[in-house]
Amino acid sequence: MRFRFEHPLRDELHNELHARPSLYFDGDTDVWHVAIIGKDGPPSAPDGLPGLEEVSTTQQGKHGIARFAGGRLKWELHTEFLTLTFVVRPSDSVGGTPPQAFQELCDRADGQVIAAVRVIVRDEKDGQRLEKPGADFVASEVGGGDAEVHSNFRLTQSGFVELLLFNRNLNAYRTGRMVRRLLEIETYRMMALLAMPVARETVLNLELFDRRLKHLIAHMHSTIKVDKTLLSDVTRLSSDVLNFSAIARQRFGATMAYAEIVTSRMEELREGRVEQRQRIGTFIDRRFQPAIRSFRAAERRLDELAGRISLAGDLLRTTVQVQLEDQNASLLTSMEERARVQVHIQQAVEGFSVIAITYYGVGLAKISLESMSGLGLDPHVAKLAVLAAIPLVLFAVFKAVHHIRRSINQSHGRPFP
Repeated sequence: MRFRFEHPLRDELHNELHARPSLYFDGDTDVWHVAIIGKDGPPSAPDGLPGLEEVSTTQQGKHGIARFAGGRLKWELHTEFLTLTFVVRPSDSVGGTPPQAFQELCDRADGQVIAAVRVIVRDEKDGQRLEKPGADFVASEVGGGDAEVHSNFRLTQSGFVELLLFNRNLNAYRTGRMVRRLLEIETYRMMALLAMPVARETVLNLELFDRRLKHLIAHMHSTIKVDKTLLSDVTRLSSDVLNFSAIARQRFGATMAYAEIVTSRMEELREGRVEQRQRIGTFIDRRFQPAIRSFRAAERRLDELAGRISLAGDLLRTTVQVQLEDQNASLLTSMEERARVQVHIQQAVEGFSVIAITYYGVGLAKISLESMSGLGLDPHVAKLAVLAAIPLVLFAVFKAVHHIRRSINQSHGRPFP
């Protein structure tokens, strides 16, 4: 009886422990393994795999094990590549050529082979070995000394890397897990090295980007005023670096993840020394890690270049901001000067307005008094009244204009002297 309320992802998350089961076997066995990457996107498994005999799948058919052509076939569909592993008895393998059925299955896969490994598993019989490793082979004791692995890591005529696994005291489960580690080391090593073309392109582009940046910095030093051309050049360079960086970082990120898996699988081998042979871990580490370090160096240089461009952009923006502030200060000074001139003009106009209004006011008073002289008013008295009206009208007009100015300034929130 299950719980009434379960998380919808509980079964899927739990089954991650069993998502990639190993193939278990004992006795003399040939293991053929191929890793295929997609041409224009994620790879896809060949049709018909779920319909094989004695099939068991996980992850909605992405991983599975089935009976195939007298042996057992295992497939794993990863994000970037597909692996096909075929386990058969030595009698089904013809020399160094994989069985025809397995070869045809690999040809049906939509993609390109990136790694191909053949692990020749042989039991030691009273310490005797039928296969003899070459003089240039590297070797290690693995599994705490319960087996030995030999290989020269060269491609055979059929395109496979051959590894000899001499089993001393491994049972079927340990043998299957040991072979799986060896296959993953070679597969993930090759997947990690896919970043090599990207690293080379990164180094070439870094030189071009660096020259463009130096030219822009020199132009910034020699130019007093920043123009639009310089701004557009810096923006274009930053855009080019970001676009290229996005592609390169994706590849470098995957490479670092693959390299960590290789290192982890090498540690799980629990290597021991074989007399007169270089250890496999030492052989791989001396040839694999320099490439990984060069990828890290290319990524680090790309980060440093992006940081330098960002600093140049910040410096340019600061320069532009200072120029804008200077322009704004000059504009404010000019506006203040124009406002001061306008105030003086306004005050002069107001003075003339007071005089003009006073003149017309006195004229009206004069006409009125002269008209009253016709009614019997003494002309001398009328003239004296006109003279007396001049200061009175002038004072009244001045106060009226003064009151109007104060009302207007107060309504606009400006102080009035």
